[in-house]
Amino acid sequence: MDDSAPTRTDPVAAALSEVVGGPVGEHAAGHRWWSASRVLLGATTVVLAAGMLSKGACVPSGWSKDHQPYAQLCWTGLAGKPADSSTPPHVATWLERLAGVFPGSGTVSTTAGLAVLLAALALLATALLARTDVRRPWAAAGWALSPVLLVHWLSWELVAAVGVAVLLWAWTTGRPWLAGVGAGVGAAFALPVAVAFVGVVAVGGRLRDRVDALVAAAAAYVVVTLPGRGHVQDPDVGSTWLFLQQVGAPGSRTFRMTASVVVLLLAAAAAAWLVHRAGRPTVFTCARVGLLVMVAALLVSPTAPPELALLALPLAAVAVRRWRDLLVWQGTHLVSWAITGWWLGEALLPTVTDDDRAYWLAILLRVIGLLWLAVAVLRDASGDDDAVEVGRGEADPDLDVLPDAGHARA
Repeated sequence: MDDSAPTRTDPVAAALSEVVGGPVGEHAAGHRWWSASRVLLGATTVVLAAGMLSKGACVPSGWSKDHQPYAQLCWTGLAGKPADSSTPPHVATWLERLAGVFPGSGTVSTTAGLAVLLAALALLATALLARTDVRRPWAAAGWALSPVLLVHWLSWELVAAVGVAVLLWAWTTGRPWLAGVGAGVGAAFALPVAVAFVGVVAVGGRLRDRVDALVAAAAAYVVVTLPGRGHVQDPDVGSTWLFLQQVGAPGSRTFRMTASVVVLLLAAAAAAWLVHRAGRPTVFTCARVGLLVMVAALLVSPTAPPELALLALPLAAVAVRRWRDLLVWQGTHLVSWAITGWWLGEALLPTVTDDDRAYWLAILLRVIGLLWLAVAVLRDASGDDDAVEVGRGEADPDLDVLPDAGHARA
C-alpha cells in the first residue's frame, strides 16, 4: 500500500478525486512547487475562511444576545460565549490585548484579531503534521480538510490542538524538549492533552528523552498558567457525567473518579497491546496510542464542549488510515454539536419543554463517534500493515523510525 498516494488506496479519497480527474496514475510525476505541504496549507486557508463565514450570523449583534449564538451555531469562547463554564488560562486575556492592536474596537474587532493569531497556529499545525510521517504527508489532510476544524477553530481549544500537533511531530522526529513544550502549552488550555502526552512519549525514545520531555512540559505548563489557571466546574456541557446526573445515575465525586480510572486503565491496556503488536516504534504507533488515551480522556472529562473534539483531530489524522472512519466520527460529532447548540439556545423549547432528552442524544452521538475512532485504530492495528518495498516510500526495516526520522531512507 503506497500511503503517499491516498487516492490509490482509500476508496473515499479515490471517489472524491473524480472531481479533478481521478486517482493518481502509475506514471504521474510530482510538481516542483506544489508539494503536499503547500497544497494542504492552501486547503487549510480555505477551511479557515469558511469557518469565519460560519460565524457570520453572530457578527451583526456582536455576540451580545443570550441564546442566539447557540441557536444559530455561531458561538465562540473568543467572544465571551463559550458552551460551558470552564475558562482558559489568564494568558488568554493577554492575547486579547494583543488582538487589540488591530483596527476597530469592540467584541467583533477583538475576535477578528484573535482569529488571525489562531489561523497562524492552525497553519503551523498543518505544516507539522505533513512532516510528521514522511511516508504519508497527505495524512495531514485529515486535519487540513476537517469539518471539525471548520466549525471549531475559532476557540481556545485550537491552541491545545496545535500543542498536540507539536507534541506528535517533535517526539517522532527526535525533539523531546520541543515535544514537552507543545504538550505543556496544550495542557494549560485543555487538560486532556496531558493524558495524550503520556501516551505519545510511552512509544519509542530513551528514558532520558522522556525525562527531558516531562521537564519541558511541566515548565511550559507552569509558565502559561502562572498568571492564572483556567478552572473547570462540576460536570458541565458535553460531559457524560452530566448525562448520568440527569438520568439519576450515581454521580458522586468518588464514583466519577473510580470510573475515570477504570476507563483510563482500559485505554492503557489497549495501548500496551497495540505497542506489543507493532513490534517496533513508528509514527503510526505513537499517533495510535496517543489517540486511544485521548479518546479515554475525552470520555471521562468533567466538561467536554464540542470544541474539545479539536484535541483528537491531529492524532486521528495520522493514526486513522481510512477517511471513512474519520468522516463517521466527524459526522456523529457535527450532529451532536448542532443538537447541543439548539439545546443551549433553547431552540427546541417550542416543541420540547423542560426536556433534556435532546442533550442525551447529543452525548450518545458524541460517545459513539469517539468509540468508533478507538475501534478503527484497534481494528487497523490487528491486521498487517501492507508494507511496500524499501525505496518506494517505506522506511528501511533496519532503522528505528523515531530516532532516525531524519535519515535519508526513513
